[in-house]
Amino acid sequence: MHNVLAMDIGGSRFRVALFDDAGRRLEVLEGETSRSGGRDWMLDQLRSRSRELLDRSDYPVKACGISFGGPVDFERQQVRSLHVQGWENFALARWVQETLNLPCRLDNDANAGALGEYRFGAGRGTGSIFYMTLSTGIGGGLVLGGKVHHGRDSLAGEIGHIPVSESGVACVCGGRGCLETFCSGTAIALRGREWAHRRPESAARVLKLSGGKVENISARAVAEAAAAGDSMAVGIIQESAHWLARGLLMVVRLLNPDKIVLGGGVARAGRVLLDPLRKNMEELSSPTLPYSTEVELAELENYSPLYGATALTLETAAEGAKS
Repeated sequence: MHNVLAMDIGGSRFRVALFDDAGRRLEVLEGETSRSGGRDWMLDQLRSRSRELLDRSDYPVKACGISFGGPVDFERQQVRSLHVQGWENFALARWVQETLNLPCRLDNDANAGALGEYRFGAGRGTGSIFYMTLSTGIGGGLVLGGKVHHGRDSLAGEIGHIPVSESGVACVCGGRGCLETFCSGTAIALRGREWAHRRPESAARVLKLSGGKVENISARAVAEAAAAGDSMAVGIIQESAHWLARGLLMVVRLLNPDKIVLGGGVARAGRVLLDPLRKNMEELSSPTLPYSTEVELAELENYSPLYGATALTLETAAEGAKS
């Protein structure tokens, strides 16, 4: 018997957890991410909370796995993030090995989410799944034959940065008109704020959910208002579903996976998003190219990347046992 350590580092929240060798979650410590604190703040949090769990573990802890919310060079096992101060080209897996004396494997949150759902969630029993994380941004991960497909440059699955319009706004990646700029949580919140500025009377429900302040409007507030039947919010979600359908049809045409699984904060809108998404995919698809790929919500919800980090950890522990 042994346990493993798993970490999920996100833009808004982070988690450090203890799992057993069957992938069962034993304990999770989590908190809000301090963007102003940067890398050093986060490393302090990971160090202290990991040691707390290691001290409480009933069995030896054999390895660690990390899901990181940003670009990762899987081959070199280092963070490639350009968006958060201090993380660029940081060898995070090596830091864990040196700090906690544990073998470690690192991947980005979309790939980890894909592996988590494949092993423990909605993708169990399938041959292939494509996982899309709909959150502040949009990411994707592909599992084929039980393995994450990373691609030559660790860029496989980056569906959020496929340009779908020449007239779209600038994206954080430096491109223009990327899918992420149309249907991410950031994009949905921005549409809500624009509506509230132009026609505050039509955004009354969303504003109420946001404490009466336009600047506080979030994707969650828009989704909640849409679920309650608010016409303005419904329109925003339907527009996002239209663009999202275009992106997912690309996945179907190129990869034709058994399942497409939607995770992340925006996906928690549930059927408010899923129903118009499926309808748009059906309307945009060709009758001469039918497909049977299922589109579902993540079974593990916000914990998909954490379970994926656990799957990475179990693989690392198993490889260590063989050597």
